Amino acid sequence: MAEKIFASFDKRDFWKLLGTTLFFFLLFSFRNRVGEKPVSLLQVDYLSQDQDLDRSLQEQEHGSPVDPVYFLSYLCQQKPSYCQKITYSGDLSDLDKFEYTTQYFTILSFLDQNKKFGIPVESALKTFIINSQKGKRRWGATASRITINLDSMGEKSEYRGVLTHEFGHIVDLGSLQWSQKIKNPDFTEFGKPKFAVDDPSLEYYRFSRNSETIRKNIAQKKDFCSGYGMSNPFEDFAECHNLYLNNAYLFRQMAQESNIMKNKYNFFANLFGNAKLQDNGAKLLYTQRRPRDTTVI
Repeated sequence: MAEKIFASFDKRDFWKLLGTTLFFFLLFSFRNRVGEKPVSLLQVDYLSQDQDLDRSLQEQEHGSPVDPVYFLSYLCQQKPSYCQKITYSGDLSDLDKFEYTTQYFTILSFLDQNKKFGIPVESALKTFIINSQKGKRRWGATASRITINLDSMGEKSEYRGVLTHEFGHIVDLGSLQWSQKIKNPDFTEFGKPKFAVDDPSLEYYRFSRNSETIRKNIAQKKDFCSGYGMSNPFEDFAECHNLYLNNAYLFRQMAQESNIMKNKYNFFANLFGNAKLQDNGAKLLYTQRRPRDTTVI
């Protein structure tokens, strides 16, 4: 009996069986797919969050009390990795924390959005200390840490320039890293060779210097962004970093008097794709004169 059934199974029966199998396979697959829930892009009600922020801003405009705790929390929700780097020290009000943190966010976001070379500044910066204890110098920075001492500043308005200057050290020493294992012996970190021979910062240092401690014979005061910038190549970099990002018009006026300053301006313009944080519109009051410190312009 079994041999008879098998003998009667021809090509037509084979194609019928294959078609039926495919039909039920596709039907089963379709039913499973229909049963799956599609991924939703409405998982978080961001509109309500942003509307809450709009209402708070409107209340602030109409003289209602500002809620700095809410605003600071909102900032940190948008970029938690930025806030995780911050340490507040000393007697700081919630409003102080919000105002200083907002400017920190603005500068760090700008740097990472516009800097064209090196690792992200956010990756280079590990710690940002905002300190209000008296008796300390205004600022300090390494390749990975910034410290700002608020009570040592003359005016609150200095903070933006000081912070932009200190970020210049992070860009210079931490972010602009290059690949060569061979180190340049002329520019060091506390006496130890640190900079790879292809580090972009070396090009900048050599505009005015033969080495870390020796300025070029042709380098004059007009070839620096400030008197403070003449002290060493690292302060030179940080001072011009601040001047370019916050007072580019003044920088361009200085560059008209000096080919070295022209090179320094173009260095930062290329580093940041010709973008600037702001321009305060400061003017060069005296030819071939330089400010003592770009953070107080």
